[in-house]
Amino acid sequence: MDRHINVRFFDRELNFIGELDAYAGLEFISRWTRYGEFKIFVYGIDQKQMQKGHYIMLDNDRRKTGIIKRIQNGDDQDIPAELDGFTLAHLLTQRITYPPAGRAYHEFNAPAEDIICALVRANAADTADPRRSIPLLEVQASQGRGDRIHYQTRYDKLEDAVQELCEASGLGIAVELDPDRKKLVFLVLEGVDRSSRQTERPPMIFNVDYDNVTNREYVSDISEYKNCAITAGQGEGADRKIVVVGNEAEGVDRYELFVDARDLEDESQLPDRGKVSLAEYASVDSYSSTVDAGQYQTKWDLGDIVATIDREYGVDMDERVVEVTEAFDENGYTVSPTFGTAQKTILEKVQDVGKNEPIIEGIKGDAGDPGSQGEPGPQGISLQYRWQGTQLGVKREDEASYQYTDLQGPRGEQGEQGIQGLPGKPPAVSFRINEEGHLIMSEEVDDT
Repeated sequence: MDRHINVRFFDRELNFIGELDAYAGLEFISRWTRYGEFKIFVYGIDQKQMQKGHYIMLDNDRRKTGIIKRIQNGDDQDIPAELDGFTLAHLLTQRITYPPAGRAYHEFNAPAEDIICALVRANAADTADPRRSIPLLEVQASQGRGDRIHYQTRYDKLEDAVQELCEASGLGIAVELDPDRKKLVFLVLEGVDRSSRQTERPPMIFNVDYDNVTNREYVSDISEYKNCAITAGQGEGADRKIVVVGNEAEGVDRYELFVDARDLEDESQLPDRGKVSLAEYASVDSYSSTVDAGQYQTKWDLGDIVATIDREYGVDMDERVVEVTEAFDENGYTVSPTFGTAQKTILEKVQDVGKNEPIIEGIKGDAGDPGSQGEPGPQGISLQYRWQGTQLGVKREDEASYQYTDLQGPRGEQGEQGIQGLPGKPPAVSFRINEEGHLIMSEEVDDT
């Protein structure tokens, strides 16, 4: 299909700064429950427009937007420069989930959409600490969609928490760029049921026999599939509370998963924790193909449930469109949707390692018997002391002489002269010479 799309550029304040209509190639991947990505290949870098942290928009589509994260350029003029980035939902990867002040966890018992909106608002858009708020980001009001579930989180990756809730509820997310109000708008999405089993609207059927499907690839994978969650709450040993979700599975078709939920104080929340965990380990039934590009966003869209039939591959399923890849190159414009469960990337598989491994419980056993007496230690050495004036001498018993330390401090400086004392009393005895020349002594009586 022949179609051309212009790339519009915006700065960090969402001011429009330019447009690109000539490029060597472009690939834009949209995903339902998490962020997507894009690549733009250009000959020559416009330094004003093409900067890390700047935003892009395909034509005027507010959901086909992203943020530039990487620029690669070189000396070879025959090789185009490359701009790489992610859709705006990638902003959620920059935050973790803080519990409210004074509480150990952020806890919910609400519809999935309410929880998603509350988490994004509290940790990215309208945070208690203004430094955590992402400028220009706002959250569209929740419509209360999705099943009511118990959920709690504490210092988890915000993007992971949102994806968990989306996969458990079937909801999707997006962040739109609103250039008129200069806002980034987070919103929760609900796809349209266009499957063959519903009767409210015409079904959307992808079928090789209808000539609307080419370049097919089908993957059916249960290598990481789990359908029975052994969900363990608080307590130790035999006293630990255990709830089994999916206990009806049996025999070789039973795939068990241990879920450590000791953080949950309310036992009634254990089943919901198990269900959310199992959603991360669903079987992969993925059908990818190139389809009629003209029908995209007119007869079906990302997140819709559609019918897929491929008799050669044995495919006959009603599944959700979980990913759409749009490509613009010398061959024109192509659209390649993925139906069912998208395969995990290598990075996602690495991050999942140990995610639900059980924590080894320390169980206190009975006291053991006393151990045997140890070997005698080496003979100790005594210390001897001697005074010599103000000096203290110390030596080990195996030494010949004492080491002396004078404990008397140095003489201080002479202090200042004190104040004059009170006058003394007159003498109690007085002397005088009488008329005859004799010395006479007399005592004075103190009448005081």
